[in-house]
Amino acid sequence: MKRILSLSAAAAAFIMIAAGCSPKHLSQAQASPIVILYDNDAHCHVDGYPYMATLKKSIREETPNVLLVSAGDYVQGGSLGAASKGGYIVEMMNAVGYDAVTLGNHEFDYGMARLAELSRKLDAEIVDCNLISLKTGDLMYAPYKMFSFGDVDVAIVGVSTPYSFVSSMPSYFQDEEGNMIYSLCTYNFYDVVQHHVDEARAAGAEYVVVISHLGDDEVATEINSWQLAARTSGIDVILDGHSHSSVPERRIRNKAGKEMLVSSTGEYLQNFGKMTIGTDGSIRTELIPRDSVKVADEKVAAVLSKVKAEYDKQGTRPIGSCVEELPLALGDMPRAVRFQEMGLGDFCVNAIRAAMKTEIAIMGGGSVRGPIHKGKVTFNDIFTVFPFGNTVAVGEISGRQLVDALEFSAYALPIEYGGFLQVSGIKFEIDASVDSPVTTDSGMMFTGFSGEQRRVSNVMIENAQGVYEPVDPDRMYTVSGLSFLLKEHGDGYAVLEGVKVTDTGVADIQVLEKYITESLGGVIPASYAEPQGRITIRK
Repeated sequence: MKRILSLSAAAAAFIMIAAGCSPKHLSQAQASPIVILYDNDAHCHVDGYPYMATLKKSIREETPNVLLVSAGDYVQGGSLGAASKGGYIVEMMNAVGYDAVTLGNHEFDYGMARLAELSRKLDAEIVDCNLISLKTGDLMYAPYKMFSFGDVDVAIVGVSTPYSFVSSMPSYFQDEEGNMIYSLCTYNFYDVVQHHVDEARAAGAEYVVVISHLGDDEVATEINSWQLAARTSGIDVILDGHSHSSVPERRIRNKAGKEMLVSSTGEYLQNFGKMTIGTDGSIRTELIPRDSVKVADEKVAAVLSKVKAEYDKQGTRPIGSCVEELPLALGDMPRAVRFQEMGLGDFCVNAIRAAMKTEIAIMGGGSVRGPIHKGKVTFNDIFTVFPFGNTVAVGEISGRQLVDALEFSAYALPIEYGGFLQVSGIKFEIDASVDSPVTTDSGMMFTGFSGEQRRVSNVMIENAQGVYEPVDPDRMYTVSGLSFLLKEHGDGYAVLEGVKVTDTGVADIQVLEKYITESLGGVIPASYAEPQGRITIRK
């Protein structure tokens, strides 16, 4: 990987510096503004990269002091990324000319070995101040990168969400015995970030800019960008990702009571972020809509065309057809599959159950990443639905443990949650007006139940004759689902500890293709455009 630093050595150099973010004056050697362009949560939406390159060039004509950074989640979330395990995306980012990036939770989706390979191929400096090897105590990447503009030094500090361990494959961070071999500093998170901010200040940084993949959800998570702003000092700006929020500029008081800025661009390169440090030391952030950049950079566009041509050789292969659109969104809610039953979710989980021939199947809604449009269905279309390259697992689960898993599935409602289950062979009801009894640890991993109340009731299982019967808590049911959830306990599903499952090694996309071509005769029926009536939610 790019750079290995000893955490103990860094601690020896620890210096406490109280720094605010009030306007500062640049030295006489620095007569032009400093501009930092930024993005977050691009998720393989590569069509925006030629326009980002154009914006970078145009700003460089106004000032020589330009950086381009990303706050994470770039190599995963689309078929181009999944098909190349991030390789196509790194090629595009190198063409644009990124200077520094941090790691989003989905940068871990191809495993640590592949992350190391991509890190070596990426021209940009990867900065991450809280990813540590527990074997050596070393940081896996440089905590920050210093950029000099005349006599002015700007430190870019990288921060990853500690919840990456539950939103990617937990086994990627474990040894063969299941012991954690990496840490993202969940329990001392703010102290670790503060330490490296102070370290950057001590090294001469006049400005400290954090690129973080934390998100702004203050309800569902204890660690987020707003808490980072309020519980630290010495940071001038946080350029954030993870929640897909569009935040042009938000002003927050830091731990020392001084004002700082937080900004986030939204998602999919629909906006480009622009942070400007003026010659008077003032700082501002803004979002520039991609549509306002009218010309694509020719060189980057040429790389994009080459990448798409390579991908299209496999992506345009026909699979079948779809009678009606199977949407991922519902009204103004772009990812409805994460908090209610959707026909698209029913389709995906039915495909898994049919392929594995189990009594029931379960799958987190967060694993479904794109709709299926009406008309011809290609390999690329189903890759968009399942871009992560997950495999399918099978096993047995008791009725009692299944009910507990359904209860955990409903705990975050009405907040969207990637672990909200889409089900096959199961019907149940959720009373969202009841306080959830679920308890979790600081990493959002299930720890138990508190109290006798339950949100989930009337759980029914489909028998061999297609009739739904009340679940038997003592009976063992055959179950299938993505290995990410059933075997790896992703999305916090420690509630499934003890369930005996086997990873079949069959890719999720293979299951979708088999279901369309064999079970459905090549045509996805209109019935999947609507929920099948398996989950009833009382609000």
